[in-house]
Amino acid sequence: MRGVSIVVGRGLLLVLLMLLSGCNRTAQPGAVDAGKDALSRVSEKGPVRMTVRVSPPEPRLSDLVDLEIEVVAPDQIEIKAPTFGNAVGEFVVRDYHEDSSGYSSESNEQTRRFRYELEPVHSGIHLIRSVVIEFVDHRDSSEEKGKVATIASDPIEVKVSSMLDDQVPDLGQLEDMLPPQPLEENQRYWWVWVLLAAAALLFAAFSFLRRRESREATERKRSPEEIASEALGTLLAMDLPGQGLFKDFYVRLTGIVRVYIEETTGLRAPEQTTEEFLREMRTRATFSAERSIQLQEFLEAADMVKYAGQQPGSDQIQLSIRRAQEFISGESNALSIRE
Repeated sequence: MRGVSIVVGRGLLLVLLMLLSGCNRTAQPGAVDAGKDALSRVSEKGPVRMTVRVSPPEPRLSDLVDLEIEVVAPDQIEIKAPTFGNAVGEFVVRDYHEDSSGYSSESNEQTRRFRYELEPVHSGIHLIRSVVIEFVDHRDSSEEKGKVATIASDPIEVKVSSMLDDQVPDLGQLEDMLPPQPLEENQRYWWVWVLLAAAALLFAAFSFLRRRESREATERKRSPEEIASEALGTLLAMDLPGQGLFKDFYVRLTGIVRVYIEETTGLRAPEQTTEEFLREMRTRATFSAERSIQLQEFLEAADMVKYAGQQPGSDQIQLSIRRAQEFISGESNALSIRE
C-alpha cells in the first residue's frame, strides 16, 4: 500500500509540473468493468443441493462482495441457517440476512437463500473456506430420518485487485515534451482546467489511499478481545430481543463467541456443529471442567432458540449475554493460549 501511495504522489507532482510548463496530455482510458457474473460452487448430498455464489468475481479493494448461499431441498427436510460470524475467510462481514424463502408446489421443493455482504481487507487472493449447512431429513422413506446431517461446499478463491490493477506508472516511458504550439484565442486556456481537474482527482485518490492505509494499520493491531467486544456492543445496541427477533439474536451472539474462541484457541468453532465443537473441546482439554460445562450450557440453550423455536425469557437472555461477556473478557482465565 505504501508503494501505491508513493506512485500516486509522483503522479500528482508530474501533473503539477505539466501545469507549470504548459504541456498538454491525452487522458488515459478508464479501467474495464469486472462484469456481473459470479463465481459459483455447487454441492449435492442426497436430495439437498447447495449453490454458493460470489459476485463480482474479481472485485477491487474498494468493492463490497456479495456471498449468496442457496439451498434447495424437498419440503420435508429442515434446513438450518449457517452460523453468523465477524468474518468469512479473509473478508470482514458487513451484513448478513436471509432472503425470502421460496416453495414450488410442482416439484414439492423449498428454496432458502442466505446472503452475506463482505468487505476485502487487502488486495490479492482471498480464500472463502468451505460453507457448511446442517439439515434434518423428516421424510418417512429416509434411512436418516431425524438425524442431523451436513452439506459442505468447496472453498472459493477470490482475487481482489487494487485500484490501479497492478499497473504501476513508469516515469521513464514518458514521451518528450513538445515545444509550445500556437492556439486560437478561444482555445488557449481550456487545457489549464483539464490539468487542474486531473490534479484534483489525483490528490483525492492520494488522500483516500493514505486514509485507508492508516485504517488498515489500526485494524491489524486490534486484539481478538477488542474485535469481539465491539461486535457484542453493536449487537446489544440493535436490541433484537426487544423486537422479538430471538433467533437472529442468538445466531449472532453465538457466532461472536465461536469466532473469538477460534482466534484465541485454534479450534475451528464457527465451522462445526455444537456437538462437533464440544467433542473436540473435551478431547483437547481447551477449557477447565467448570468452564466447559458453562460453555456447553450456553451453546445448547442457544440451539434451543435457534433450531427448536424456544422463546427465551428476559432472565435467560441476560444470562446468555453475561456468559458471552465472560468468555470474551477472560475474567476467569477460562480460555487457554493458542496451541
